[in-house]
Amino acid sequence: MKLKVLVLFCVVFSPSVFAQFFPARADIRIIPGQVAATIYNPYYETIICNGQVFGQTSQGFLLHAKMVEQVLIPNEYRYLFLRTMLNNPFVNAWANINCRFVNIF
Repeated sequence: MKLKVLVLFCVVFSPSVFAQFFPARADIRIIPGQVAATIYNPYYETIICNGQVFGQTSQGFLLHAKMVEQVLIPNEYRYLFLRTMLNNPFVNAWANINCRFVNIF
């Protein structure tokens, strides 16, 4: 009985249950009217990503796009876009993307 409880405790509270997020690399391209952020899954496992992309215009306005729980299978891309008027172009952009592996078992 003690062994069954111990095995059940180890399965329920194993480290794989508490999925840890890791920062993902986002490639950001800035052209005057648009910011494009690309996220890629280079791993052999499916990952789930959350994050935001920010863009600052020449007049100081800050715009952002958000993605929530996006599933990326191996070798798949996701794109986030920001757009603005050409008379107020983007001058800076950055992204905060966090991903975790999908644990089925």
